[in-house]
Amino acid sequence: MSEPNVSDENPSAPPPAAPAPAAAAAAGSPAGGYVPPPAAPGAGGARRGTAGLWLAVLGLLVLVGLVAWWLNQRLYATQAEIAQRLQQAQTHSIEARTIATQNVQATRDLAAKIAVLQSREQDLAAQRTALQQLVQDLAKTRDNAFLGQTAQLIALAQQQAELTGTLQPLIVTLQSSLQRLQRVDSPRAALVAHAVQSDLARLKAAVVPDVPVAAQRLDQLAAMIDQLQVLGSAAPLEGSSAPAPAASHPEAKGWREWLRRLGGDAWRQARGLVTVTRVDQPEALLASPSQDAFLRANLKLRVLNARLDLLSRNAFGFKVDMQDVERVLRTQFNPRQARTQMARALAAQIAQVDLTAQPAANLQSLLVLANLGLGGD
Repeated sequence: MSEPNVSDENPSAPPPAAPAPAAAAAAGSPAGGYVPPPAAPGAGGARRGTAGLWLAVLGLLVLVGLVAWWLNQRLYATQAEIAQRLQQAQTHSIEARTIATQNVQATRDLAAKIAVLQSREQDLAAQRTALQQLVQDLAKTRDNAFLGQTAQLIALAQQQAELTGTLQPLIVTLQSSLQRLQRVDSPRAALVAHAVQSDLARLKAAVVPDVPVAAQRLDQLAAMIDQLQVLGSAAPLEGSSAPAPAASHPEAKGWREWLRRLGGDAWRQARGLVTVTRVDQPEALLASPSQDAFLRANLKLRVLNARLDLLSRNAFGFKVDMQDVERVLRTQFNPRQARTQMARALAAQIAQVDLTAQPAANLQSLLVLANLGLGGD
């Protein structure tokens, strides 16, 4: 390799100096030896500059190599880390897919279980509805039986009150029915209980005829008819016969006492010979004894008819029969007789019974029960 031209490499170097005179060279050279030519003055500096340049280039190359090696190591480390992370990501992806598959399967299983549960819930709802309907039917049947029994009891008590003429059995029945209705938790029972309360308030405030007492008085009147004296009878009145002479005291003996008793007896007998009686119907005086018997029998029949009308609550028939009984007692029998006066007073009391008042009829409770379809028929 040829050495590079210094002039070419360093154009800014100064031009070489001209050679010195030969005399100077000869005087300074050793004797008898070869004298080398003198070196150029800028050659050592050029070599040193070239060497420094090469050292800089070499250091730069080393630095570049080191940087390249470091970058290569970092690249390898980054690739390894990326590969590791990719492997982890792949593993996680596989695990996620597995978990997702398991979740999908679990979701399907859960959906199947939910469908089964919904089906069972529908079945249970249907069974619950059927059970509720059955309970309602049973409750309605129980209420119907209970209210029907209540209606029958009230209807029987009403019939008994109408037959006997007394309200006490009906009031007792209504009170017991009210207590039973108040223990039942039912709207229909509450409605019937309210109606029963209204009936009780009305019956307790009502004034009813005492039919049993009136029937007993009619029986007494019928028993007195055979002992009544008709107007055409000549028999003495009851209690008008001469009383037995009282026992005289020992000091009253004598003819004066005897005359006094004799005069009193004669006066009573004379007064009994004449009887003054007012007769509104003269044909009553012409009745024979057999006709008197028919008269008494007809009067008894009238009294019995009045008793039947009383028990059957026939207000019009009872009123007509009692008017006939009072008329016969007033016109056909002796008003001076005490028994006849008692019979007329008894008949007047019986005629005052008002059968038109029937508080046991038209009970509101039976009307409500009938509207509910639970009449007491």
